Order: sequence, then C-alpha cells, then structure tokens
Amino acid sequence: MTRTALVVGAGVFGLATARALALRGWSVRVLDPNEPGTEGPSSAETRILRLSHGTDDWYTGLAHRAATGWRELERESGRRLLLPTGVLTLGPRDGDDWERASAAALRRLGVPVETLTGAAVTRRFPGFAGGGTGTALFEPEAGVLLARAATRALAGSARERGAELLRGAAVPDGGTAVVDGEPLRADLTVWAVGPALPALFPGLTSVRPYRQDCWYVRPRGPWAKGEAGTGSGAGTGYESGSGGRPAWLDREHGCYGIPAVGELGVKVVPDVETDPRAATDPSPGEIPPALRDYLRARLPHLADSPVLRREVCSYAVTPDEHFLLARHPGRRDVWLVGGDSGHGFKHGPAWGEYVADVVEDRCAPPARFALR
Repeated sequence: MTRTALVVGAGVFGLATARALALRGWSVRVLDPNEPGTEGPSSAETRILRLSHGTDDWYTGLAHRAATGWRELERESGRRLLLPTGVLTLGPRDGDDWERASAAALRRLGVPVETLTGAAVTRRFPGFAGGGTGTALFEPEAGVLLARAATRALAGSARERGAELLRGAAVPDGGTAVVDGEPLRADLTVWAVGPALPALFPGLTSVRPYRQDCWYVRPRGPWAKGEAGTGSGAGTGYESGSGGRPAWLDREHGCYGIPAVGELGVKVVPDVETDPRAATDPSPGEIPPALRDYLRARLPHLADSPVLRREVCSYAVTPDEHFLLARHPGRRDVWLVGGDSGHGFKHGPAWGEYVADVVEDRCAPPARFALR
C-alpha cells in the first residue's frame, strides 16, 4: 500500500521534504495557511548560497549537493533561481582560521576557492574597501538564490510529483495535525513550521524566533553595474553575474549583503537581532547610524546612498545554530524539522533528501540535530 505523509509548513524545509518523499512514492499532502513564497522566511527576495562552513565538512558537503539540486530545479522549472555572483567572505583582522579551514574543505570537494589579502580584495572588487581585513575567502561558484522564486519552484515540482498543497492552519494534538477540530491522519507527519515551532510545541525545543532588519540602498559607483535587466537575465528582472559584484559576508564588522540583482537595490544586513517589538512597516526611513558608518568604512560608494526599502526577516534559531531533525517524544510517526538558524535556505533540496532518508530509517541523524 502507498505510504501517506503530511508535511505541515510550506517553507523551504517543508517543501523540499515533501518533494523528496513524493519522488520516493509517498502520497504527500502539504499544509500551510499561505501560498508558498508569500509569507515567512522563505518568501524573501534573495538568500546567499555559500558553501563555506569552516571545519564542518558535513554542512559544506550538504551545501555542495544543494547547489546541484537548485540547478536541477532550474532546469526542471525553466526559472532562474541561482545567480552565480560569487560570495566573498571578509575575515577578521585578528584571525583567519575559519577562512583557511573553509578553503581546505572546499578544495577537498574539488570546489574552486581563492584566499585573498585585504589589499587584493580592493583591487579585485572595487566596490569594497579591504582595509582591516584578515584573510578573505572568495567562492566563485557560490551566489545568490532568488528565494521567493525558488520556494515556488519547489512547490511546483512537488505538485508535479503528486503532492497535494492544502491551505489551513494546523495545531498539534499529541503530534497529530488538527485543522478546525478535525485530525489529518497520515503514516508520517512532519512539522516544518519555521519560527512557529516553539509556539506550537512549547517547552519541547530551544528553537526560538529570531528577527533581523534588512536594508536596501540605491546602487552607486561600481555597484550600479549590477542593476537588474542589464545582463543575460534581461527580461526576467535579474542578471546572471551582478556586474562582477559578489554577495558578501563581513566577519570583521558583523554584516552581510547582496548586490543589486533584483529590483530593490543593494541589500545590507547587520547580523544582529532586532527587537521583536519594533515596527514591521517596510517604509524606508533611514538606516541605523552604525550601519551608515559601516557603509562609509567598507562600501564607500554607498556611504550616502538613499534607502529604498526595509525588509523584515524572521527565522528560527537554535543556540548552537545546528538544524533540528528529531522524532516527537513518544511518537515514532511524527518528526520535528527546523532550526534553520539563518543558514538553512541554501541547503533546501539536499536537506529535504536527507530528512527523507532519516524518516525512512535509511540513516540515523547525528546527536546535534536532536531535541534540545
């Protein structure tokens, strides 16, 4: 008989899992209050796909497989999802162990990677001031995922393989999903509800909602070359390489960003938590003074660029930033999946395959994914 699965949550983790199970012959239903790509962390315009994870070869390998998965989904959907902008990591001046460990892990996988000095960063990428940088890491085959489009492509692919996408808000009853008082029974239930996990399962996990504010500023100088519609993606609203400007992670200053690959300008994000009580109105306003100082120091061409938009990004974080993949206590047929911790989206296709392996008892998840 066909095995049945219910996946609660139509973000990247839920949809990738549903698609993987459908590919394996499961009869799959996906339940979410909203259409895929319209609400929640997986509805953002862009996300960074980097492969570097320091000494952690497991996440590095997962990201590598995910990049292949996203390209396969591009071919399947006929949509542009992964833009090969490259990703530049600017290491702190007082240490470069993480960058060098990342480079070694990527070379073991046969993935192109370069290490650069701060002065070389400025010569190679004129939009950046490299002063105060330790070892920089450049991943030429990494890039930017069009997250909203990628989420919708996952949903379409899952549907093509027979998954049924339902609208509704579920609450757990002993792990079983209940909608409007009616239980939705299945051989397997997967809760992949992102930041809603601690509210639905209070006291069961240390996962908690985490919010950041993202700021978009008008491209200027070298950054203006990355505006939409000027490259091989013209007509789609995006271009393939952002005019040579990479996405970046600045470990010296605690910021990251994405060049103007879309319609909203250059995205700059302070890697700090925003007060969850603050207003979520996306009207531009002015960026915080500390972030304006950062632009002057690191991206001088954007120092006085006007703000175009503010975007609120909420995701689910664990204290150790490892994912969550664990059975509900006492229920072998119910699994909790989440804890993306801000670096989960890029892993989507590969993580969905891994979750399917685990729930089918093909492998046991490591202890670091347990309930905690």
